[in-house]
Amino acid sequence: MEKKSQKPLKNTVSELLCVICTLFLLVSLFSFNALAEDSNDKISASLSSKLAETSATEKVPVIIMLPDQQISFTAAGKEKIESKQKDLITFLETEKSKNNVKDIKSISIINAVAASVTPAVLASLTERSDVSTVELDAIYTIGQSETSSVETEASTAQESTASTNAWGVDKIGAPAVWQQGITGKGITVAVVDTGVDATHPDLDDLDDNPSTTDPKVIGWVDYVNSESSPYDDHGHGTHVSGTISGTGANGIQTGVAPGTNLIVAKVFDASGSGYLSDCILGFEWAVTNNARIISFSGGSSVHSTAFADTINNVVAAGVLPVVAAGNSGPASSTINCPGDELNSCTVGATDSSDVIASFSSRGPVTLNDQTYIKPDVSAPGVDVTSTIPGGEYEDWSGTSMATPHVSGTAALILEENPTMKPAAVKEKLEDTSLDLGSSGKDNNYGSGRINAYDAVFGGMPVASFTAKPTSGKVPLTVAFTDTSTGTPTKWKWTFGDGKTSTAQNPKYKYSKIGNYTVTLTATNTAGSNKVTKTDYIVVVSKPTASFSASPTSGKATLTVKFTDKSSGNPTSYKWSFGDGAISREKNPTHQYSQAGNYKITLTVSNAAGSSTISKTNFIKVTTNTRPGIYAESQ
Repeated sequence: MEKKSQKPLKNTVSELLCVICTLFLLVSLFSFNALAEDSNDKISASLSSKLAETSATEKVPVIIMLPDQQISFTAAGKEKIESKQKDLITFLETEKSKNNVKDIKSISIINAVAASVTPAVLASLTERSDVSTVELDAIYTIGQSETSSVETEASTAQESTASTNAWGVDKIGAPAVWQQGITGKGITVAVVDTGVDATHPDLDDLDDNPSTTDPKVIGWVDYVNSESSPYDDHGHGTHVSGTISGTGANGIQTGVAPGTNLIVAKVFDASGSGYLSDCILGFEWAVTNNARIISFSGGSSVHSTAFADTINNVVAAGVLPVVAAGNSGPASSTINCPGDELNSCTVGATDSSDVIASFSSRGPVTLNDQTYIKPDVSAPGVDVTSTIPGGEYEDWSGTSMATPHVSGTAALILEENPTMKPAAVKEKLEDTSLDLGSSGKDNNYGSGRINAYDAVFGGMPVASFTAKPTSGKVPLTVAFTDTSTGTPTKWKWTFGDGKTSTAQNPKYKYSKIGNYTVTLTATNTAGSNKVTKTDYIVVVSKPTASFSASPTSGKATLTVKFTDKSSGNPTSYKWSFGDGAISREKNPTHQYSQAGNYKITLTVSNAAGSSTISKTNFIKVTTNTRPGIYAESQ
């Protein structure tokens, strides 16, 4: 009888495990293929396409939307969202411990959770009642057609004011706004981008004064590398920041709103790419940190419902999202997401001749069975000079360069109108733009190229006044004349001594001597504007002349320092030194080269009158040859 050989037990167990693993992979692959091929209404089209080319063990980045999307983004709302997400995050954490999930991120601006999950976990997610939809956590970019073309030399003189304005700043009329005292002071703009070089002379502080501590960049978060200090390993975010807020410290004025503060969220890496979830978290962080405007110059050709919901919630929170249209022109229907969202303030690019750039993405946009015109406005975006890391400047092109012109202009509007809502700011930008292309709003230029001055002051009055006289003796009656433009209907004067008037052209009597600062606020139905003239009215009494000198005697040649001691605030002086010479300085120095006794006369004047004092034989000059003998001079 032949004896049969028996396999070792350990070989049998190994074979059994291989069979089980194979069956598991087949089941997973079947479920995975079913997700990719079946019409699962919880899976977005972009995610379904991604699944079709993904292995069963690969982790796919997704954004998981929960059903409750009506929770407002407030402190109480955030607590409610965290409570809603608790069970889902617990499930994901459990799967993470099995190496099926990584990179879990809670998102509160929308009720969502981002994570990278295996297809098997994704299949489980679609079965959960606390999951509404799942979309691909897509890669967003800053626009690859943008180029750095020309490096621009900074002024060698580190001046407190710029010697040259970037052409876009001049084109939109920003300097005329600054002349009215509006520079974006008190407004915080969030730059969600590649980071920022916060040591650039144009971006390091607000007043370019090394003796003060007033940083321009007051907030920073890094969703790419988790660095605690600002940096920019690409350059795009620094270029954008300079167009919004550059101070011109290095000799080139790049910033539309140089008085603004910046907070910066790094969501794009050194190649200019980043996850959708990080972009959304950047928007969330901006709202949490009191930004009034978000400047975002990135996008994707694929629409994201999650980003659309983010835009709407940001606007509801009182923050204006200013978004680049994209660089996929001149073809129509090429607006990038989130610029395709109706509530975004979407920006196209123009050149120095007000011609739409060939690369600027065009509308229309069709979403949710609705078709509308995009972009909303246009701005300078071709060969725009702005800041780059290392304290330098370069000329770049792209709708990314146009977008910060609009963000800066929005900041100017908000300084003048601090309570204005995002929709009203967007409307103001559109209503005051220079209409280009087809008449009215079109899919190339939007409503036209922005005009900063009209956006800030258009429709509102611009306060202005004169007065006569502006100086004189007490009591002084001054006639004030309103010269405001823009048809104001109400006026408020403050005369600098606590008294006010609501007349258009008041007369006012000053009864005490002093220098008075006058302010006029002019108002109409569109808003108010204020102008202040410091120490504008000077009220004086007649002066009384008096003086001293040192020395009053000595040998020729004798240099004498004369000091005015007059009372009554004189504004002009006339000295006679007794030797035919005169001076109109307040405290002159005079040299006597001849021996003699000299009579000194001082006449002082102001708006109230004049006073004269003479001192005979006041200065005595001797010689070495004939001491004690003087020739009197008159």
